[in-house]
Amino acid sequence: MVFARRLAVVTALSTLVLVGVGVLVRATGSGLGCPDWPLCHGGAVPPSHQESWIEFSHRFVAMLVGFLVIGVAICAWKYYRHVPFIVWVATLTVPLVGLQGLLGAITVVRELPPEIVATHLLTAMIVLSCEIAVAIAMYVEDPATQGASLGSRPGASAIGKLALVSIVWMAFVLWIGGYMTESGAATSCEGWPLCNGSILPASDDHEVVHMAHRYLAGAFAFLIVPLVVTAWRRREEVRWAGAVAALAGVLYTAQVIVGALNVWYTFPDPLTISHTVIAASIWFTLSGAVALAYYSPAVARVPTPLTKAGAPA
Repeated sequence: MVFARRLAVVTALSTLVLVGVGVLVRATGSGLGCPDWPLCHGGAVPPSHQESWIEFSHRFVAMLVGFLVIGVAICAWKYYRHVPFIVWVATLTVPLVGLQGLLGAITVVRELPPEIVATHLLTAMIVLSCEIAVAIAMYVEDPATQGASLGSRPGASAIGKLALVSIVWMAFVLWIGGYMTESGAATSCEGWPLCNGSILPASDDHEVVHMAHRYLAGAFAFLIVPLVVTAWRRREEVRWAGAVAALAGVLYTAQVIVGALNVWYTFPDPLTISHTVIAASIWFTLSGAVALAYYSPAVARVPTPLTKAGAPA
C-alpha cells in the first residue's frame, strides 16, 4: 500500500511537470515541430530540430504519465478493492488520459486550433484532480495513517466549499486563457491592467477575448481571498488548512504579478511558461483542498462475532 500511495503522488507530480512541458511547446512555437502523430516526421526519433525535440519531449512525458496512471489503477484494484472511490476514480482516469492523447493528436492534425488547445489544457487539469483525489484517498485509507486526524469536519467543509467553487471558476479562466494564447489574442492589449488605455476592449475580437480572460482572472480574487482567509482562520482546527492558505495566497499573488509582467514584456517564454505552471499549481492546491475536505474513509466491514453455538452474539 505504501508503494501504491507513493506511485499516486509521483503520478500527480508528473502530470504537473507534463503541463509545464506542454506550455514550453506552446511558448516556443513547437506545436507543429512534429507535424504527424504518433510518429515525428515519419520516424520514431525526431530529426535534429529544436522544435521537433521539444514537441517530442512532450509526447514522451505524456506517455510516461499514461503508464503511471495505468500503474495506479492496477494498484487500486490490487490493494484498495474494498474502497470503491479509489478503484473507480483510478480506473476512469485511464480512459480520460486516452481522451487527452486523442485531443493531442487532433491538435497536431488540425494544426493547433485554439478551442482544441484550450480543451487539451483543461482536460489535463481534470486528470490532475483525479490523480490528487486518488493519492489523498489512498493516504487516508492506508492502515499506517488511517488513525491520523485531518481536522474537524465542519471546519474542513467550510474550506472545501470555497475551494470547489474556486476550482470551477478557475476552469473557465484556464480555458479562455489557453484559447487566448493560441488564437493570437495574447498581444492584442498593450498595458496592464488597462487594454490599450481603456478598461473596456474595442470591437476587435482579440481584444474581447483577452479582456474576458482578465475579467475572469480578476473576479477570481473574490473567491480565492475568502478561501485564504477562511483556511488561515481554521488552521488550528484543520491541520492542513494553514498550508492551503499559504500556498493559495502566495501562488495567486505570484500569478497576478507574472500575468502583468507578461503583458509589459510582450510574453517572453520564461514568463509565459511560469504563468501556466503557477496556474496549474493553484489548481493542484485547490484540488487537494477539495479532496481533503470531502473524502471520508470507507466504512470497514467487521464480521459479527459468533457465539460458541454458532449464533450471532
